[in-house]
Amino acid sequence: MSFTKLSALALTAAALLPSLSYAAPAATMTPWKRDMKFGFGKEKVRGVNLGGWFVLEPWITPSIFEATPENVLDEYSMSATLGKDEMNKRMQKHWSSWITASDFGEMVSLGINMVRIPIGYWSIAPVEGDPYIQGAYEWLHKAVGWAGENGIEVMIDLHGAPGSQNGFDNSGNKGVIQWTQGNTVSQTHKALKKLRKDFASNPAVATIELLNEPMGPELDMDTVEQFYYDGWGD
Repeated sequence: MSFTKLSALALTAAALLPSLSYAAPAATMTPWKRDMKFGFGKEKVRGVNLGGWFVLEPWITPSIFEATPENVLDEYSMSATLGKDEMNKRMQKHWSSWITASDFGEMVSLGINMVRIPIGYWSIAPVEGDPYIQGAYEWLHKAVGWAGENGIEVMIDLHGAPGSQNGFDNSGNKGVIQWTQGNTVSQTHKALKKLRKDFASNPAVATIELLNEPMGPELDMDTVEQFYYDGWGD
């Protein structure tokens, strides 16, 4: 893997995963500080963002988009245009080659101790009617395993929310921002709860980023604020 694949790790709003323990009943609870699974504040984060692997973005993987019709702008339109069979064929090839097990060994040799792995809601808790294909979530499990084998911590980043949280291609669906409308927030929490259930106890996973870059005048900011409060406890 060339070092150009490695972009700076962006530590944005995230839910830091505590070590597994049981809290006292509410009536007897006293304030306590959770033990983090990475030494934030003590150990320097030397991280990279593994973008373009599970969420396609034209500027990261231009060759994938050059081989599609002009109407394809993002993963949503690519899936809808190519159809599930062709999309699955292309994505399996991409998922198996963009980042490999050996790349994690190379990262360690470069002093990397953390990776941020973006993934869309559609790969975790798909919404009925969306054209996306499945398969990236299984590769995420492999990626976390490879990281653990090499002593690298992982930030799992929910990079795209139902309805698009920013209207950018990096949300999976470029165009109108419809997150915070209808049941999109509850669908987002569904994806976060599955991530927590499947990965919170994994020693290689240090943190889960609740959502990448929600922004835009279409968003109900009171709903966004409540989403972060609720997401902490998902």
